[in-house]
Amino acid sequence: MKNFEIERVIEKLKERRKIFYSEDDFKFELALIIQEEYSEAKVRLEYCPTFDFSMHIDILVIINNRWIPIELKYKTKGCKKIVDNETFNLKNHGAKDVNCYLYLKDIQRIEKIRDNVPAFREGYAIFITNELGYTKKPLKQDCVYKEFSLENGTIKKGILSWSDNTGAGTKEGLEEPIILKNQYKINWKEYSRIDDSSAGTFMYLINKIV
Repeated sequence: MKNFEIERVIEKLKERRKIFYSEDDFKFELALIIQEEYSEAKVRLEYCPTFDFSMHIDILVIINNRWIPIELKYKTKGCKKIVDNETFNLKNHGAKDVNCYLYLKDIQRIEKIRDNVPAFREGYAIFITNELGYTKKPLKQDCVYKEFSLENGTIKKGILSWSDNTGAGTKEGLEEPIILKNQYKINWKEYSRIDDSSAGTFMYLINKIV
């Protein structure tokens, strides 16, 4: 079976797109490149597995009947950028605490797929952002999302929970702890540099689930 090389796919993506309008734009472009690089693959967007009809996998790649699910996050700092004569007005997503939780929930979701689908081969969680705060330690020692922080170099494993002083509004609908069966190193890399402003550098994070 041909190896699936996610970093090679990302390098191709970098060559084509330095910035995206939205997470859907990112998802569509990534899926196109996967299909180009792996012509034998079936590539499905928002796939709903039969073991959980409430789940939607951002991208499901099927090669030789083996599953490679991919979950994506694209969270931006509000700004206007012009790249190759194309104007990008990016939203300010904020809610760093919630978005860190949701990225780790993506990993948990792929572990669930692994445990329920015999055809599972490997999976990937990918996060792209121009909000460099994600890559750094929280400013407050007692921040409510300390266990979910995606600071560079940290390792995520086991049971991860909100701190006891987290407001009900912050974690509404996200009250359950994240439970990871494996451990995952957080290793950010530069995706693109549009300019030298505070919102001009995009970083990416990939975690492989096996």
